[in-house]
Amino acid sequence: MNLSAYFDHITYADDTSPTWATLKQIHRAHLMHIPFENLSIHMPQRIILDEDWLFTKIVTEKRGGFCFEQNGLFYVVLKQLGYEVYRLEANVYHDGGNYGVPMNHMCLLVAIDGVRYLADVGFGASFIEPLLLDSSDIQVQDAGRFQIIFEGETGYYHTQGLSDDNMSIGYRFYLTPHTLADYNEACHYMQTSPKTHFTQKRVCSQWTDNGRITLSDNKFITTDWDGIRTEIPVENEDHFHQILQDYFGITVHTTAPQSTSQ
Repeated sequence: MNLSAYFDHITYADDTSPTWATLKQIHRAHLMHIPFENLSIHMPQRIILDEDWLFTKIVTEKRGGFCFEQNGLFYVVLKQLGYEVYRLEANVYHDGGNYGVPMNHMCLLVAIDGVRYLADVGFGASFIEPLLLDSSDIQVQDAGRFQIIFEGETGYYHTQGLSDDNMSIGYRFYLTPHTLADYNEACHYMQTSPKTHFTQKRVCSQWTDNGRITLSDNKFITTDWDGIRTEIPVENEDHFHQILQDYFGITVHTTAPQSTSQ
């Protein structure tokens, strides 16, 4: 991977030695410059879990992606920098206690001088800097309050985002390392099944200096660091794509899912 091109894309020009300080800075820079988005599904464009393909899409074409793409790329970056890093299986929590299909989320474990961290640049409005993995204390960041609690070998990531009133479970995860290919089946399911929210609606969301911006089929939301939300309706398809270009720098053409067509 061309790390220089990646660092140029996330506008990072500081130290690249495999330290905690570097990890914290590039994790934040990645999230500030690469959006969480599922637009490929609505172009349509098949999402392929191949490291060269991920680099081309995210860095060269200046796109974003969902968890398998974002953390798939970030894993290679960290590995190439000399970090001890592992891909982990996670299962996203849904109302009613359902965690969905196996392997439906990828997160990363990074070990530095015997200290373990949870890194994740592919979970939308989540923690903006890695979390201590082996602490059950609430960890406070600009992006909210977060906590990791283990029950045996299963970790549970809890989150309270900028505009959330309470802490809630984001996902559970396991400490067994995986290859990129291990996520192929789940990646195919997430981009093709009519049961997933990725196929049901378009989303593009990113951290900014002022907080977070999120574009869905029907509205554009800005949330500042104090949790104050502003929403404007998306008037039509032209308006959707104009916001996409103006705020995210993405110019691909997509089609609204049938249920949200305007």
